[in-house]
Amino acid sequence: MQQDVQRGSQPWYYYLLIQIPIYEFLPALGLMLALYLGFKRKKSPAPEQEPENEEVLELLDESKAEERNFSHTFSLLVWWSFISIATFTYAGERMPWLTYHMAWPMILITGWALGHIIDTTDWAKLKEQNIPLTIATLAIFVASFGRAILVWNGPTRPFQGQGLEQLQATNEFLLPLIASILSAVGAVYFLRAWTFKEVQRVFVLVLFTFLAVLTMRASFRASYITYDQATEFLVYAHGATGIKEVIEQAEEISKRTTGGMNLALAYDASAPDTGVSWPFVWYLRDFTNQRSFDQPTRSLRDSVVIIVDEKNFDKIEPAIGPGYFRVDYIRMWWPMQDYFSLVYDRDPTIPFPEDYACKGTMSFLKLRKSKDYGSFCEWFTNPQIRAGIMQIWLNRDYTQYANAKGRSDLDLANWQPADRMRLYIRQDIAAQIWNYGVAPTTTEVLQDPTEGKYILLSADLMFDVNQPNSVSLNAPRSLAFANDGTLYVADSRNHRVLHLDIQGNILHEWGTYADGVSVTVGNGTFNEPWGIAVGPDGSVYVTDTWNHRVQKFSADGRFIKTWGVFGQGETPESFYGPRGLAVDAEGRVYVTDTGNKRIVVFDANGNFITQFGGAGFDPGLFDEPVGITVDKNGTVYVVDTWNQRIQTFTAIESDNNVIFLPEKQWDVFGWFGQSLDNKPFIAVDDNLHVFITDPEGYRVMEFDQNGEVVRVWGDYGDGNSSFGLTSGIAVDNDGNIWVTDSAFNRVMRFTLP
Repeated sequence: MQQDVQRGSQPWYYYLLIQIPIYEFLPALGLMLALYLGFKRKKSPAPEQEPENEEVLELLDESKAEERNFSHTFSLLVWWSFISIATFTYAGERMPWLTYHMAWPMILITGWALGHIIDTTDWAKLKEQNIPLTIATLAIFVASFGRAILVWNGPTRPFQGQGLEQLQATNEFLLPLIASILSAVGAVYFLRAWTFKEVQRVFVLVLFTFLAVLTMRASFRASYITYDQATEFLVYAHGATGIKEVIEQAEEISKRTTGGMNLALAYDASAPDTGVSWPFVWYLRDFTNQRSFDQPTRSLRDSVVIIVDEKNFDKIEPAIGPGYFRVDYIRMWWPMQDYFSLVYDRDPTIPFPEDYACKGTMSFLKLRKSKDYGSFCEWFTNPQIRAGIMQIWLNRDYTQYANAKGRSDLDLANWQPADRMRLYIRQDIAAQIWNYGVAPTTTEVLQDPTEGKYILLSADLMFDVNQPNSVSLNAPRSLAFANDGTLYVADSRNHRVLHLDIQGNILHEWGTYADGVSVTVGNGTFNEPWGIAVGPDGSVYVTDTWNHRVQKFSADGRFIKTWGVFGQGETPESFYGPRGLAVDAEGRVYVTDTGNKRIVVFDANGNFITQFGGAGFDPGLFDEPVGITVDKNGTVYVVDTWNQRIQTFTAIESDNNVIFLPEKQWDVFGWFGQSLDNKPFIAVDDNLHVFITDPEGYRVMEFDQNGEVVRVWGDYGDGNSSFGLTSGIAVDNDGNIWVTDSAFNRVMRFTLP
């Protein structure tokens, strides 16, 4: 137990509402029966009478001793049962395996209660009164009546219409109802000579026999059928079937290609949760050529099989290229957790809606107007949800419940909550193996356009805290050069702008944090500035991304102007997370309104000129535009991130109007992820070569004007030839390439060969 860790953060009613009703319903009902019998016995003491002789006196003493033993044992078991439930309910960690500590005393006291009924029943007398037939009719009555109740509380009640579904529900109700009526008549006939107590005792024993059968059924199912499925609540986080399937495939590939267990295999052990190390460290113990990795790099291409954790899905494909087949699996899953937060806080001044779930006998819950018990009440008042819960309890079948809740993630293939993983198999190896659906002929592997274009290029200058001129950065994004060769950096998570000389000395810095919630937004304040650009007159423009605006400053950081508000593009100034910025030779300011999937163009004073773009895949449309730049000929280049392409636009001017028409586009083998950090930027040099960053590919890519890859450099690492997260990019007057590394908080300069 780890009470201080409190794994799972289960609600206080976890045992009372989930574990005990689902698995320990027999001892829980047995505890109630024992309380009834025990307190009834305590209220009926033996009558005081004078002993007639020593033998009677001895019997009375034994009876009193037995009564004392019963009193002590009964009190102990009752106390033990209730204190266990109370203690484990109060304790910090609530896990399914701790239910054992509550079930054990309830099982003992249930055994006493049922044993008491058996011992105090006159079986010799009942044998003379057709007890086998009586028990049989009672058993049929209990089973058929229970089935009728189950159907009555189903999603489609009987006698509701003449459709196929309604008639089926009526039929399923009538058959057990008739059986229960006939068995009840038979039971009454056979019980006509029985006393009420005898009927009561035998009925209880029959009922508990059925409960015992249900308990054994649930135990067998949980132990041998659904033991590794998330449909059971008896376990918490546990390995899914995908683990065994991955290992079986890896073992088969290894034996068929190497003759043993020498397959080149890599598995994800990345921080902070060690990736798929659990449980693959154990399962891969016999693979002699296995290795773990933290961040995906291109060295993984030497591996035949790669197992990747969910958090690296966006990063793996740019690292390994297109030469792998992919199969998705669930690695670890948890039971359904819809029982969390059954009660919500609500505004007590707002009246409950007409269709509020707490109605009828549960209307009293509306008296507490500051709490919303609707999620709890619909378990009982919504027939579809009620029937779904019954199917979960009885058969661990989530189909009806999922349909009632409109859920698509309660089947085993799409289960939530779960941690997923991917298995990658190299195509040239898979082509040799029939089992993987590939004919044993030469298979053309998809080509990575960056293959053969990589060079080893080291930074010849870096600005960070480790350099002589220490520069403390925090997730630097875009950067831009002034006409005098000095450099401006959007230091996003320090919420400031830095003006540096070529040696990294700070010339100017400005900006403080403000988000409009905890700190009032003012002129010169920022909430993660991402984009920065310098105008022909030396003015500095900055996108204040999460304050959804653009700010203009003088070269030394004096505030000049701001424009923009949060919006969905209703007006030109309604921005949603603007990122990229560019200024052309005429002083026009181009803003990538990323969230609204458009480019908005202003003059140097923030006056609207035009806009272009919109959501889509057609030429001229965007999906997550980020970086933007303008070349010496006035052509506009836009990073269309989630469409994985670069688009160029040409300005057409007439009668004081300007429109931008799409000119050409080319695909980018990169930008696979959609995380908040995977936002690439772009730059163009005087030779019209285009440079882009591939943030989660840890690289820089260079293209010519035809979109052909010229060279690529970088991989994951903190050395001077690698990156943690490439972000901003710019070209200086000498043609050097400057890149910001947002993960390792540095600015790097590269001189092209």
